[in-house]
Amino acid sequence: MSNTPIRILLVEDSPSDATLLRQVFSRLGKEGWDLVHVERLSNAIQACRNLTVDVVLLDLILPDSDRLDTLVEFHTAVPDIPVVVLTVVNDEELALQAVAQGAQDYLFKEQITTQSLVRAIRYAIERGHILKQLQASEQRFRVVFDQTFQLMVLLTPEGNLLEFNQAALDFSHANQEDCLGLPLWEMKCWNYSQASQEWLQTAIANARDGHLVRDEIQVRDALNVMVWVDFSLKPLKDETGKVVMLIGEGRDISDKKRAETEILNALEQERELNQLKSDLVSVVSHEFRTPLTTIRSSAELLERYCRDVMDEKKSKHFQRIRAAINQTIQLLDDVLLIGKAEAGKMEFKPVAIDLVEFCRNLVEELRSNFNSHHSLTFTCQGECSNACLDENLLRPILTNLLSNAVKYSPKGETVNFELACQDEVATFRIQDQGMGIPPEDLSRLFESFYRASNVGSIQGTGLGLSIVKKSVDLHGGQLAVESALGIGTTFTVMLPLTSYAIGS
Repeated sequence: MSNTPIRILLVEDSPSDATLLRQVFSRLGKEGWDLVHVERLSNAIQACRNLTVDVVLLDLILPDSDRLDTLVEFHTAVPDIPVVVLTVVNDEELALQAVAQGAQDYLFKEQITTQSLVRAIRYAIERGHILKQLQASEQRFRVVFDQTFQLMVLLTPEGNLLEFNQAALDFSHANQEDCLGLPLWEMKCWNYSQASQEWLQTAIANARDGHLVRDEIQVRDALNVMVWVDFSLKPLKDETGKVVMLIGEGRDISDKKRAETEILNALEQERELNQLKSDLVSVVSHEFRTPLTTIRSSAELLERYCRDVMDEKKSKHFQRIRAAINQTIQLLDDVLLIGKAEAGKMEFKPVAIDLVEFCRNLVEELRSNFNSHHSLTFTCQGECSNACLDENLLRPILTNLLSNAVKYSPKGETVNFELACQDEVATFRIQDQGMGIPPEDLSRLFESFYRASNVGSIQGTGLGLSIVKKSVDLHGGQLAVESALGIGTTFTVMLPLTSYAIGS
């Protein structure tokens, strides 16, 4: 027994019954009990407000109250104190009704013993504590349940409604009392079509079998507007694994769905525009090549007819015509390649290739196009003869980087071209001693038609490095650049020697 006495309020208007109970308590000893006696209900309510009372022994028939009204009025005024009702044997029905109304226990006055009294008091206090804890737990649950922004419902395993939270009530404008016990699929938000009801019935059946169900579906809100909801059903199981309840949750994702639709529409429009641009580039490229071929053939014929009277001035003009034609054809090739890349039509076809031989041949081709004012050196390390790369993509990678290195280097400077093969990776390193690239331009260097701010009057389209980047990406490789103004620039390309796409 605790050191703090249990305070008991006896509400009894019969002097003999009160005396009997005092005698019972006297046999228990005074250390553990503190008995307070009043004769009227109004006095009992006042005493509970002025004193700390652990349990009330309440006679239901009092001068100012009668039968069940006594308990109801007391509980209305003092809801948190446990009550044991006192009645006579022939009023057992009344005692049971009192327990149904919230009393913790009952005692027949004629049969009160020390043991039954102690048992009833202990039980009432313990049950009162448990009820308080349950009420506090339910209050916390209710706060969370009602304050969450998600729609929540509690269902029987068969799908009948047990509880709504406030968000669900607001969404459907439903009256909770009218809907409790109804199947969820009979609610207005679901019964707009047989398909939606059948989907929900199937989902409930799956959840009843213990499965989590989640999907994005359309339901109807209180304004008859169809909204998208991220809906889930979670089974709640008891300690034996039996599903005893289903928790339904819904979150309005209509804004997300609208945004997804807008994005998909935008992507489709972009795809159509890219296709149109690709088709236009192909047509323009083809249409330009025809007159260029005619110009080249005519220039070659004129040059042949003028061979006997050719002087330095005429030869210079013919060289300019050839250079202009080659430059225009190269521009068309670059634009066509960029168009294919942006339209997703740039194909990757790796083949077996001897990298050393490929690079040496490329260097010889480029040397014949460079004037004598620049020097181009090539070195290689490692075993590079068994590579698997796309020649049609590798050529523009190296051609653009080497041409740029020469173009942006002062006369008399050397461009170094290094190849190293190690650990299944081919590393191409192209280093010049040219003007360098401003730091603020490095982040946009590989954008189409972008040129560094310090190129001045040096000719170029701004497509070369963009082609390099796209071609490296198709190989699954890496591209890096280091540059310092007035010192030079180094491009490093790393490509896997054995392509993942081989045999695809």
